[in-house]
Amino acid sequence: MTHHHHDDSHHHGHGHGHHHHHHDPGHATHAGPEAEASQDEHSPSPLSAKEKLAKMLDHWVHHNHDHVTSYRLWAQRARSEGLPEVAETLETIAQKSLELTVLLEKARANLPS
Repeated sequence: MTHHHHDDSHHHGHGHGHHHHHHDPGHATHAGPEAEASQDEHSPSPLSAKEKLAKMLDHWVHHNHDHVTSYRLWAQRARSEGLPEVAETLETIAQKSLELTVLLEKARANLPS
């Protein structure tokens, strides 16, 4: 899976073949690897629930790291625009996202191989 970056328009260039998507306030769903995990094209049989879960956890960890980078970038931009409260809130969101990543990694580590 390749790393992707977030630009101002917030496009996702995931390396696992799902459609690009945009985040907006009215769009609460995320087209993650669910479709890929439900039936891997390169595998002759469907993935087991544990394999699907492993893929999802890997994706969420990766995606959270990307969002932390984006939150921090926008916190810097907000600060430079004279919006210290917004910047502080985005920094808090970044920190809490890192805490969630630790929990996702813990869940992943507890999956049997």
